[in-house]
Parts: sequence; structure tokens; C-alpha cells
Amino acid sequence: MFRSAERRTLYLVHVRQNTSNPMPGETLNPPAPVRSGAPVARTLPTCLLYSIFARIGGSGLDTDAFETLRASYREGFLGKAIAYDNRQKEIPASRIRSLRWHPVRLISFLDRPYYYGAKKKYLDWITSREVATGRYDLFHSWSGDCLRSLKAAKQGRIPSVVEIPTWHRDGGKEKVGRSKPAAPTANTSSFQRWKNRLLLQRRRFIQEYDLADLLLVLSEKAAHTFRVRGFPEEKLYYLPRGVDVERFRPGKRPKKFRAVFAGALIRRKGIQHVLKAWHRLNLTDAELWLVGFVHEEAKPYLKQF
Repeated sequence: MFRSAERRTLYLVHVRQNTSNPMPGETLNPPAPVRSGAPVARTLPTCLLYSIFARIGGSGLDTDAFETLRASYREGFLGKAIAYDNRQKEIPASRIRSLRWHPVRLISFLDRPYYYGAKKKYLDWITSREVATGRYDLFHSWSGDCLRSLKAAKQGRIPSVVEIPTWHRDGGKEKVGRSKPAAPTANTSSFQRWKNRLLLQRRRFIQEYDLADLLLVLSEKAAHTFRVRGFPEEKLYYLPRGVDVERFRPGKRPKKFRAVFAGALIRRKGIQHVLKAWHRLNLTDAELWLVGFVHEEAKPYLKQF
């Protein structure tokens, strides 16, 4: 049960307790433990608040959310989770606040960047109000989902964990030259100015990085992109993706070589790189299977290759 073990370890590390047991995840280059004559008691949080721009139970991030919550629920410290739906029955529904029916649906006709930005900000607003109740002693969320909530956690002196699904927004560069976004002109309609306020700006992510007490990164390369921006080692925690080996096992090897890409067929997921690489390989008697929703931006690549 790889994932659950990692999550339990994560929360132990988060409260900055030391252990000699090997861990599936690790603090990157941690400072030497302070030596003391008296043993230090290790404690778990008592009431976790978790938020995510996904569902609880399903595929992709929905699975990540479920495994995180299942581990914390089994250990007895899950307070509440806030997400956009609940598709599992192992964790009581009373512990999950579903935003499935939300007012942002009224603007679902907008392009994805505006609509998703509005949904993330609505999730953050709801979560920040929950943080402010003072009932929780640990807050866990995802990059882009929690700026307002992190500010509330800081004000309430509640420790916070933020997961980073990619790299630092500036990549692995020490300095990034960015042109300032164009200021609205007299010709910009009030509707467009309102829409622009829904977008998730880069500075939102940067502020979240600074406010969080602990950042979860998926790889050493991802950690490097934070180091070059001046983040201390003790703020970075390496938590690779795991798999339940009791549930998922390799099947019988097919006679034909077959590769599978699973995920949204969009540029951000790298579908163009997969197709170009497969084309260059020019394998004989082989298949590439694409499993996921075909977005408009992927269609030119599908046609080309």
C-alpha cells in the first residue's frame, strides 16, 4: 500500500519529528537533527483540512486525493476535505464537502482558462472560510488552489502543505525576464476586463510557494527548479508517485509492442512530443494507443502523424 505509507510519513515529517526508520519519501538534504538527552514525542495532527480542484475517487488527481484522504482517515486525523465531487464510499460523506453544484457553473460557457480560474478561486474562497473557523491544525492543498486559504492559515498559525504537480512556474532558471501584461486600453470592454480577473496569474503561484510551510515535489528535477529560486532544502519534500502493487500487476505481455498514453490530449500534457517521438521511431508491428479526451489543439498533430 505504497501511497498510504507515504502519506503517513509525510505528516510525521511535516511536524518536523525525526525518525531512524527508512521512508518512502524523503526530506531533501535535511539539516542534522538537534541532539537532546530527552526523547522527542512524535505526534500526528488531530484535524486535517484538505482541498483540491478535483473529485475524491476516480482517475488522475481524483485518485491522488482519495489515497491521501484514506490514509489520513485511517490514522484518525481527517477533519474535512473540500473538492468538486465525491465518488467513493470508503470515507464517510460527512467528512467531505462536495462542490458539485456550484454557482460558477453559470459561466461554464467561458473558455477553459477563465472557467477553471473561476472554479479554483471559488474553491479557495470556500476553503479559506473553513480554515478561519480555527478547527484545524494542518492544511493541505495544491498549487494554484489555495492562495486565500494559505493566508488564512498563516493568520491562524496553522501549518500548511502544498503539492506541486509540475515544476516551479519559472522553471529551472535563476532569473526569468517576463514582459508585463498589457494594461487594459480604452477599447477593452468591461466584460473582457472582468474575464481577465478570473485568470490565474503567475504571481498567485509564487505567493503560494512562499506562504506554504512545506512543498511536495515529484522529482529531483522539480526540486532543483525551486533551489535555484532560493528555496531552502528543508522546505522541499520529495514524494514520488506510488502504486498499489497488490491491486495493479502486469498482465500477460502482448505479442505486438504496444505503448499507451493516458490523459487529456492537450499540449500541456505533451501529446505533441509523444506523437513526434513515435513517428521518428518508425517501429514495425507496433501500436500507440491514446486514451483520453481529444481537445481541439491536439487534432492538428493527430492529422499530421
